[in-house]
Amino acid sequence: MTQQLPEALLVYTLVALCAMYCLWTFLPASLKRRAAAWLMTRFTGLQDSRTLRTLAQQQAGCSSGCDSCSQSVGRSTQRASEHTIKLVKHR
Repeated sequence: MTQQLPEALLVYTLVALCAMYCLWTFLPASLKRRAAAWLMTRFTGLQDSRTLRTLAQQQAGCSSGCDSCSQSVGRSTQRASEHTIKLVKHR
C-alpha cells in the first residue's frame, strides 16, 4: 500500500500537467494574453520570463494562431492546392 501512494501521486501529477498543456495549446490567443498578464502580476518571479512577456504583449493577427485575417486564408488555400489526392478504383 505504501508503494502505491507515490506512484499514484506521480501519475496524477503527470495527468494534471498534460491536461494543463493541452488546455494551453488550444486556448485562444486573447485568453493566453490575459492568462500571461495575470500570471506576471500575480507571481513576481515570472516577470522575468521572456515567453510570458512576449505572450502578454502579443497583438492579435499574424502568428497569433487565429484564422480571421486574409493572410491566413491565403495560406490555407495554398496548402490545400499543394496536396492532391488520387483515387484509384480497384477491381
